[in-house]
Amino acid sequence: MNAKATDFVINTVTDLSESVPFYRDILGLELEMLNEEGGFAEFALPPTTLALGEANPQMPVSPGEGGTSIAMAVDDVEAATEELRDEGTTVLMDPVETGVCHMAMVADPDGNPIMLHKRNDGTHGRVDPFP
Repeated sequence: MNAKATDFVINTVTDLSESVPFYRDILGLELEMLNEEGGFAEFALPPTTLALGEANPQMPVSPGEGGTSIAMAVDDVEAATEELRDEGTTVLMDPVETGVCHMAMVADPDGNPIMLHKRNDGTHGRVDPFP
C-alpha cells in the first residue's frame, strides 16, 4: 500500500440537523456539501475536508468520546474557547500552554472532541505541505 494523502477527516454524528448548524454557525466552517438523505456533510477545513457522517450499520464508528480528535487552527485559543462557551458549547479542556502551542478542547453536539490549537511559531496546517 502507498497512501498518498488525506482525502478527508470524518466525525460520526447522530443527527446532521443538529450537527451541521454547530459546525457551520458556531465553528464558522464553510459547508461545501450536504446530503441529508445519505446522512453526510462536508466542510472546508484547508488543507483537507471535514466530513460528518450519521451513524449507521455501514459505519462501524459511534459518535462521542473516542480516541481521535481534529485540531483546528485558531488565532486565539482563549478567545475561541470563551466564544464557544458563551454559545453553550461544552468545554472538555480549558486552554493550556505547552511551550510549543496553546490548546483547548470542546465537544460537538455528540461529544466528539475538537481541539482548538495555535502553534507558538505562528504556522498552521501541514508544516511541510507536500514533501
